[in-house]
Amino acid sequence: MTDTNTTPKQDNFPEVRQMISVSEVLKRLPLSRSTLHRMVKEKRFPQSHELSPMRIGFFLDEVVEWQRKLTEKAA
Repeated sequence: MTDTNTTPKQDNFPEVRQMISVSEVLKRLPLSRSTLHRMVKEKRFPQSHELSPMRIGFFLDEVVEWQRKLTEKAA
């Protein structure tokens, strides 16, 4: 008897990092859109990634790490 399950094992695929939109970043952080863009340009915030010509996103883990480092600096 052979296995007819054609779903590949999850172990064979690299983990996909979650991305969030600019709107999602702004919901989570008390920043204006212009401040966020300025911080990205000045490399004081994680870099955005172009998903399509009119859409950018941020890796959630990088945003979380950025915020964690802020709290370490304040301590």
